[in-house]
Amino acid sequence: MKDFIKALFRDIIENNNYDETLIHQYFSEDYVQIVDDQTLNFDTFKKHIRNLKEKVRETEVQFAGIASNETSVFTRHYVKSMLKNGEWVKHKVLAEFQIKDGKVVQCDELTMLMEGNKSESNLGSAV
Repeated sequence: MKDFIKALFRDIIENNNYDETLIHQYFSEDYVQIVDDQTLNFDTFKKHIRNLKEKVRETEVQFAGIASNETSVFTRHYVKSMLKNGEWVKHKVLAEFQIKDGKVVQCDELTMLMEGNKSESNLGSAV
């Protein structure tokens, strides 16, 4: 399960292109993401990913900690992003992923801006 989540981040978050086929490969159509007290359903999540691809030039995810059991994966990771305007931002993320039938069905996430412009503090949930 840890490798599944790492592959998800590589294929969807670090990938500079929006690929809805990959989103459907990793996420259930019943997917719900709770991030910083905002709730995104599957369609809103896809809009969020599309928005990231329009705003971000390059993304690097560094896992600082990852743990799993039969149905969930918990990560503590850092996301460093170069925006298309040339600015860099860095976020610390704590996330718990629930997995069912080989797909992510829920993510409960807290995201904190560590470096960069305060206006990018909501990059983890912006639609």
